[in-house]
Amino acid sequence: MSRVFLSIALFASMSSIAFGQTAPASEIAPGGKLRVGMIAITVLGGVAEPIAHFIGQKLGATVEPVMYANPEAYLQSFGKDEWDIAIGPRVLAPIDKADSTPDLWVISLVYVAAPGKQFPDIASVDKEGVKIGTIRGAPSDRVLTREIKAAEIVRIALSPTIAADAAELLRSGKADVFGADSGVGYPAAEALPGATIVPGAFAMVRVAAALPRGRSAAAQASVATFVDEAKRAGVVQNAIDAKGLKGVDVATR
Repeated sequence: MSRVFLSIALFASMSSIAFGQTAPASEIAPGGKLRVGMIAITVLGGVAEPIAHFIGQKLGATVEPVMYANPEAYLQSFGKDEWDIAIGPRVLAPIDKADSTPDLWVISLVYVAAPGKQFPDIASVDKEGVKIGTIRGAPSDRVLTREIKAAEIVRIALSPTIAADAAELLRSGKADVFGADSGVGYPAAEALPGATIVPGAFAMVRVAAALPRGRSAAAQASVATFVDEAKRAGVVQNAIDAKGLKGVDVATR
């Protein structure tokens, strides 16, 4: 009889260990499918997709990208069970609805000056009579709305042709500078002869992965570990390099 109880106890112990190992994977990616929320622009979703597949591979799960057309739609997705993890700007992950990992990469927010417009530094942009273009609802919009005191902010919608849209806004004279992430700023400057990048960055966007609020400590620790591995293994840097992005760096902390 004692042998029977010993066998049962041993089996229960082994089952518990196995469950402890697989519980985070089944919690993060139910049914072996990992839905990953991202914003459909190169500097965000374009970099995030390879990282999502890396995390999916670690979990043994099939990755299903859930792309949002703009930052506002991404923000509104929190708390709606539309994804299992999200990868996007930390500032767009509400702390009451998500638990975020350490940063994955950082993006410089830069000003592109229209041809013939001279701005020696970031501080010189915020002057009476200056019109600053930006992407409605984007992290750059949030920063500018908070920080700009004298200049006028001109907002345009995010689109698949946002760099060209920004260049046109500058060419038409509707804006003197365009403030956006470097993934938009540098291509906009290249698309408009005579346009220049104002020296410096007016802010940084920190990108992280996020789990829906309330996931277990084990699940949170697992995703944080995958994020660290993605950085150490060069997955994040390779994703940045593959897109030819300037002003984008792997997060160091």
